[in-house]
Amino acid sequence: MLNNSEIITMVKEITIAKISASDISASRANGAAAADFMQQIYNKLVELNNSSDKK
Repeated sequence: MLNNSEIITMVKEITIAKISASDISASRANGAAAADFMQQIYNKLVELNNSSDKK
């Protein structure tokens, strides 16, 4: 089971890879979209981590 710090590190790495592979410019709207993306990734990783803990 991953701890929260490990999950946050994974979220950061996934987000950096996604943004690096795109041509997103810095703006308030793109920042909000990146934050939403990060939250969705975090939520899914927590869900998967919790479900794998039950097995």
